[in-house]
Amino acid sequence: MTIRVALCGNPNSGKTSLFNCITGANQKVGNWGGVTVEIKEGTASIDGEKISIIDLPGTYSLSAYSLEEQVARDYIVNEKPDVVVDVIDATNLDRHLYLALQLMELGVRPVLVLNMWDEVTVRGLKIDINRLGQLLGLKVVTTNAKLAHGIRKMLHTAVAQAREDGAGFAPLNIPLPGELSDAVDHIEKLIAESGFSTYPQRWMAIKLFEHDKSVAELIKSQPGSAHIIEKIKGYDSNITQLLGDEPESLIAESRFGFISGAIRETVTETRLKRVEISDQIDKVLTHKFWAYPVFAIFMWLLFQVTFKIGEYPMTWIELLFTWMQSAVSGLLPPGVTRDLLTEGVIAGVGGVAVFLPNILILFLGISIMEDTGYMARAAFIMDRLMHKIGLHGKSFIPMIMGLGCSVPAIMAARTLESEKDRVKTILLTPMIACSARLPVFVLFAGALFPKNAGNVVFLFQVVFGFCAFVIMGYVFKHTLFRGSEDYPFVMELPPYRVPTVRSVVIHMWHKAKHYIKKMGGVVLVFSIILWWAGVYPKSPAIEREYDRKIEQVANNTDLQPQAKQARIGDLENKKQAAIMERTVIGRIGKAMEPVVRPFGTDWRGAVSLATGFVAKEIVVGSMGVLYAVGDEVDEGHEDLRAELQQNFTPLAAFAFMMFVLLYTPCIVALLTLIKELKSWKWSVFSVGYQFAVAWIAATVIYQLGSLIGL
Repeated sequence: MTIRVALCGNPNSGKTSLFNCITGANQKVGNWGGVTVEIKEGTASIDGEKISIIDLPGTYSLSAYSLEEQVARDYIVNEKPDVVVDVIDATNLDRHLYLALQLMELGVRPVLVLNMWDEVTVRGLKIDINRLGQLLGLKVVTTNAKLAHGIRKMLHTAVAQAREDGAGFAPLNIPLPGELSDAVDHIEKLIAESGFSTYPQRWMAIKLFEHDKSVAELIKSQPGSAHIIEKIKGYDSNITQLLGDEPESLIAESRFGFISGAIRETVTETRLKRVEISDQIDKVLTHKFWAYPVFAIFMWLLFQVTFKIGEYPMTWIELLFTWMQSAVSGLLPPGVTRDLLTEGVIAGVGGVAVFLPNILILFLGISIMEDTGYMARAAFIMDRLMHKIGLHGKSFIPMIMGLGCSVPAIMAARTLESEKDRVKTILLTPMIACSARLPVFVLFAGALFPKNAGNVVFLFQVVFGFCAFVIMGYVFKHTLFRGSEDYPFVMELPPYRVPTVRSVVIHMWHKAKHYIKKMGGVVLVFSIILWWAGVYPKSPAIEREYDRKIEQVANNTDLQPQAKQARIGDLENKKQAAIMERTVIGRIGKAMEPVVRPFGTDWRGAVSLATGFVAKEIVVGSMGVLYAVGDEVDEGHEDLRAELQQNFTPLAAFAFMMFVLLYTPCIVALLTLIKELKSWKWSVFSVGYQFAVAWIAATVIYQLGSLIGL
């Protein structure tokens, strides 16, 4: 039988790194229990034992203040894994043991994994793990996920505990102040009389004093239990008057007092405390002034590297797909099948695949920022700005995640306590340019702004999106969300660490997987559809007319060879445009053209933007199909950038990119947004306002630019 091991722990405990180290690529990611909180599951084996590792969401407690905590708690209680492993930052026992105590109160006997063991000695600490295990009655092992040390021992210990009979492990009862202890005993007795058995009754009593909403709802759902809630209210008031503090604070103090006693018995400092390197670095990176320019420089460098280094593999991929087109053209006879494969499948998918190096480099940079601990600092330093636009500091986390993909960014808003903050953050997050928009910016910047391509990409991928987020946040604060309650920002800043190659690569792969799947699915399907819509119905009369004109030019002996070739090329382009205008896609584009014409785009741009509703990557693939000549005679026009240089001015390209940045996200992100908002009113508003903002911004840029002669 497969042994199920649930990994839990505080954020920044190294839990995910440990999970990656154990499972490697044998992972799958899914949603749990009908909610959108992500849980990872992987497999491993030790001495012939199959182990299923479940990576639960990072949580500081089991109080279910957030959905992540609720999911972690429900999984442990309802799914009953064979063993729970609590991953702890060994250098922060005083804070991380809090979750372990709550597990023990719940009747769960966790295996304690003291991770980052290498840092214990560096910080001048000495921990007696045998004594700690005796005091808590738990098995304790040490690991270093970065170097894969202690992994086998951890798995052996988990398997051994899973094979033991855990029925004899009684829930931990933390000593409480006298009056509070008596009150908890009384509520525990009332709960027992009501017949609750899902959770330990004393644990439920304590949770009621901690104002745990889910436990309170559970109590209320039981017939004849309303008097328990009334009793809690009375006890709350009396205990606060008698002891001078609320029961919730007294319970937390009791837990930390228990932890403090255990640490005094097991931890000694081998040298005087010193200022940590992390603190020294933070004097600059979280400075009230320098933090902002440093953050801007880091992001600018990231996109410079993304663009500069990405040029080389992009060229190789372009050559590969060009060779594939030539090879297929040489193997197959002229006809529909050859055109479908070369101009539909290869050209469409190749137009998107060529930007894969840029996406990978971008995700690599974001993964490094996360694993080093800098991403948490970025959220911290932006907290002040978030409050100015009426948002909680935690809103910056979805904002940063939006650089990768809008779907997890929208889901990340679930951690916000205020419903108004959550709705506002979800409405604003699509303003940030996700990685799917990056190919569009790279394509246009390289074609129309070749000397400053990296800077232009940085402006659209980071600066303009952040500015739009801030501006619209300020507008919402003073219109739709006036009077929203302000919540303080609390977030742990982990110490800076050197990320491992394995961890960074795994994180990069998880982020890039979504993009690669689109290439093989949505992009492929729509490339074929667009090719068909761009070829049919045929226009034989137009073909004959232009072929006659081309033949006349070819037979004209008065023209010089160079002039003759130029005339023929011009006629071929006009022929292709005339044929395309009468196809299905041409007619759709012509109908849409009045909408996009105010910002300098023609019907082909309209069609590309329309397909972007499905997935933003398809904008590039669509242009590859719409501008492709598809004939060996016109191979000088096969380069999409050259086509854009002929059909877009720099001003029109700038306006087009602005529209791509601001208009509605892809259909997957839109469905996620609808699911998270749980309101058709807000969902319709989201689509409408984003389209309106995109059209107004693009039109104003183009029209003002035209007036001043840009």
